[in-house]
Amino acid sequence: MNIVWSTKTIVFSELDPLISTLLRQLADCAEADDTAARDRIYSTPTRGADEEMDDEWREHVEPGLRELFATHTDRVRADLATLPDGENATLTVPTAHAPAWVHTLNQARLALAARHDIAEADIEGERAPKDQDAAFALLQIEIYGAILSLLLQHTDI
Repeated sequence: MNIVWSTKTIVFSELDPLISTLLRQLADCAEADDTAARDRIYSTPTRGADEEMDDEWREHVEPGLRELFATHTDRVRADLATLPDGENATLTVPTAHAPAWVHTLNQARLALAARHDIAEADIEGERAPKDQDAAFALLQIEIYGAILSLLLQHTDI
């Protein structure tokens, strides 16, 4: 995979089928449509220590976060709809979409870790994933993390 930056676009080229597949799964991975992901992504500030504050968070902050996150994943989904099938595919993303990509990549990493009970010890290689699904999720987390790191180096967020 190569990434070329300009003021108007980010071009991901020479994408092999695995990276293309993982990118196509990105927006779905970022969705908080299960309890584990929802609890991680929309965790309350006190995590139950102050129920009143947590209730206010759920009422006043969480709806705005849900809307923001949905806007980001929709943007990424639309960009990925242009990704062709096959070897050495190229994806061109407007630079203005970089914040949506950064947030969606981060959200996907958090959701995958929550769904598969992946901890820092797994990411650091100190513990083996508990099954094949967790191992694949760990691969996704690592690849999304590498792309996220590259985007953060070249964007103002």
